Amino acid sequence: MAGLYIHIPFCTRACPYCDFSFELLKDGRVDGLLAAVEKEAGRRGREAPWSDHVINTIFLGGGTPTCLTDPQLERVFGMIHDRFRIDPDAEITVEANPETIRVSKLQRLRGLGVNRISIGVQSFSDEILRRLGRSHTADQAARAIAHARETGFDHINIDLMFGAPGQMPSEWAETLDHAVDHDPDHVSIYGLTIEPGTEFARLEEEGLLDLPDDDRHVGCYFQALDRLTGAGYRHYEVSNLSKPGAECRHNVSCWNGGDYLGLGPSAHTHSGGRRTANTRDLAGYLTAMEERGEAVDMDETLSVDERIHEYILLSLRSIEGMDTLAFRDRYGDDAMGRREPAIRTLAAEGLLSERGSRLCLTRKGLALADSVCAYLM
Repeated sequence: MAGLYIHIPFCTRACPYCDFSFELLKDGRVDGLLAAVEKEAGRRGREAPWSDHVINTIFLGGGTPTCLTDPQLERVFGMIHDRFRIDPDAEITVEANPETIRVSKLQRLRGLGVNRISIGVQSFSDEILRRLGRSHTADQAARAIAHARETGFDHINIDLMFGAPGQMPSEWAETLDHAVDHDPDHVSIYGLTIEPGTEFARLEEEGLLDLPDDDRHVGCYFQALDRLTGAGYRHYEVSNLSKPGAECRHNVSCWNGGDYLGLGPSAHTHSGGRRTANTRDLAGYLTAMEERGEAVDMDETLSVDERIHEYILLSLRSIEGMDTLAFRDRYGDDAMGRREPAIRTLAAEGLLSERGSRLCLTRKGLALADSVCAYLM
């Protein structure tokens, strides 16, 4: 079994904080992208190990895949079923922004087998949405969730963002209350980060962004955990909560080291410790596919140390933590022994706890997950 990820880079508008690979829809090139992805899928689908795998999770990300027209979406899913063997019970997720969601489009997605929709809500405050440069309103977000439920989507994720410019804890509390009232079965919470090269990075450098300090930023994270777990959501990964049994199977498989194939610009692939990544920008991807028939511009086989680092990082991001017995079996007693002084230090600082054979991030450690994992290396 393996996952399939397809990157659809088109958006109706450029968000000032986003550093993903994207292209404004008005600039066109959709048909060119789809032709290139079909070519890439045809090649990968004939190669090992993908020719032998059954695909049990599919994720269309972006960008905004729901920018595509119905015939374009039909073309994508026709390509998927033509090139790969798909598990009849596959989890099939499509990312969507509220302003692109229509009942007719949701009905078409359902007809194409999509059974999970991930909606980029970010906030239920019109003022915060404006500051984030989003194209939708809070009312559009609410209607998008309602339309998804009305058209038969049992699995609905909403993305929420904290730490927006000028955001106060009271506003964040209202957004969390609205989220709970809409009752999606999955919620992803992300803190705003300022990425180099973005519009927000320029504004911050010029002192024009009113961002919360670190204490307030972490406070908003804990505020979300408390409100959502109190409403029955299970916190299963640093940034993700779900109703019981509604975890995102695609992401869980990736976090657990499973195989997945990525198609499209900037898409990553993993198979048995080997990682590849496609050319990031659309123009480069299209040129590479035309000239070489592939767009891979990064290809690496992870060293033992790199595998250890990844194992620690992904295991600890899970709320269940890292199984130290499994770690010893995989990497040896020496690898574990070298990290025991660091484990004791982190435990003394209240960042790690031991639960039987498992190492878990504490509440304090969750807010510093990347730093904790780096220290363990």
